[in-house]
Amino acid sequence: MFKIILIYFLLLFSFQSTIYAVSDPLSVSNNKYGIHIVDPNDLIDIPTLVNTSKGDWSYVTLVIQDTDRDIGKWQGIFDQMRRLHLIPIVRLATHPEGSSWGKPSIKDAASWVEFLSKLNWPIENRYIVLFNEPNHAKEWGNTLNPEEYADIALTYAQSFKASSNDFFILPAGLDGSASSNNDSLDESEFLRRMYAAKPELFTLIDGWTSHSYPNPGFSGSPYASGKGTIRGFEWELHYLRQLGLQKTLPVFITETGWEHSEGKNLNTRLNSPQTVGDYMKISADSLWKDPRIVAITPFVFNYQDIPFDHFSWKKYQSTDYYDQYYVYQSIPKVKGEPKQLERFSFENSLIPDSLVSNASYTFKASIANEGQSILDEKDGFELLLDTGSLQTTVFAEPLPYVQPKQTGAIILHVKIPPKLGTYIFSLSLRHTNQVIPLESKEVAIIPPPKATLYTRLGWKKVSDAKNVTILVYNKEHEVVGIFQDLVMSKGLIQIPAIESIIPEQKYRIVVLVPFYLPRQTIVTLHKVTTDIKLKRFLPFDFNRDGKLSLHDFITVLYQKPASILRLFI
Repeated sequence: MFKIILIYFLLLFSFQSTIYAVSDPLSVSNNKYGIHIVDPNDLIDIPTLVNTSKGDWSYVTLVIQDTDRDIGKWQGIFDQMRRLHLIPIVRLATHPEGSSWGKPSIKDAASWVEFLSKLNWPIENRYIVLFNEPNHAKEWGNTLNPEEYADIALTYAQSFKASSNDFFILPAGLDGSASSNNDSLDESEFLRRMYAAKPELFTLIDGWTSHSYPNPGFSGSPYASGKGTIRGFEWELHYLRQLGLQKTLPVFITETGWEHSEGKNLNTRLNSPQTVGDYMKISADSLWKDPRIVAITPFVFNYQDIPFDHFSWKKYQSTDYYDQYYVYQSIPKVKGEPKQLERFSFENSLIPDSLVSNASYTFKASIANEGQSILDEKDGFELLLDTGSLQTTVFAEPLPYVQPKQTGAIILHVKIPPKLGTYIFSLSLRHTNQVIPLESKEVAIIPPPKATLYTRLGWKKVSDAKNVTILVYNKEHEVVGIFQDLVMSKGLIQIPAIESIIPEQKYRIVVLVPFYLPRQTIVTLHKVTTDIKLKRFLPFDFNRDGKLSLHDFITVLYQKPASILRLFI
């Protein structure tokens, strides 16, 4: 018996450890004021409504039907929301079947999970609402079946959680004003039967979805309370406690708002847009300050036809908006800081294994964005290089703008002091007080290496020359070293301390000897010394312009034959 009990508890705790989303949205700065949209084309106009009055990263509720699961389309929409700093709350939907919505299939859970898992979401939490108002028969295949909804919702929740704990599961919002008849079921009865059928569903969901409409007639008082009012979420949470739910659920009011008299046709029985605006302000100053609320997305931003034209915040056939838009826009908001997966990598290491003391470097590397955030200096990203006790001078050029699945170039200028030893170099990005490690390694600071160059001048017995110049180029074809007034003695040129190179990397060495055509080679410069061999120099640069041309032959005509001959033998 003891073993059975022990196994039961182990299974219980292992199950509960996976039920919570990766991030509590109320544990960070959160901009709760969002909006509900019907057409994703309206997204471009949303930030000027919800990311205002110091607000940022607000919520948008949108619907995806099972006939519209195009990955390319929705990834584009999510990428746009990322750029606009909007957080999607995705309500799953089936498809119309006559005058009602088809009932979701348990078998379709896998395809929903597969589709939504392939998308790179704007933030870590992936908010999923499991369908809509199933206490209306027309929303559930013309049937009323709380037990069936609970069973299907449980299967979907388990499937999403098994795929990723980032899925933040929300149940369908219910109509708090529905009565029990052939077409609908009272919310309290629907919830009671749901809870009785599948109590484990309520431990699996991460938050509570509420359609707290101001009824009756979407025209109720902003001061009313109880089921079917603007404060409907309070009644719902209290009722869930009565049913036995102990878990605290953060609230997502994905639908709310008043109908107004304006629209395709005037309806004077409804509140004026000015009154609706006043009600919005009253709600924002009172009930919407409830700390349990994560998001408020009133219905609906733009709807230009029956049956929701009187809910629309955008005026009928106009680019202007009704009063509630401007009231909502002016509500004081906060800068949301939702958690994002921030992951970046280099195609090649930016930090070398060894560097030369008392040298200046420019490091370049291509950085790939493999996370959810956008690498953008304007959003507070900063590149940092920590070299410990080595007092380096560091200057980073402006960071590139890099969206997920894109790359950009990072350029870093570093001055190494005249100090030898081994030090830890750590490169990172800082964003909103979070440090994102990029690369860390031991770097040896060594003395400037030397090189000896071996060559011959023409067919001379003794290859001696003065005023020799050597240029050192890196792989970006930039000059990193210039050595002038060197002496060639018996075909040997000693290159003194070579600074600003990265030992054990390849460089192009160009040698200029007066009256001889330039020679070059590509070699790996070692940490201590490097032997470099060059082909024989040819004495055909008589006008000293670094190339062989007709002008060289013209110059020969003005030279003494003996002086020309001395260049050859």
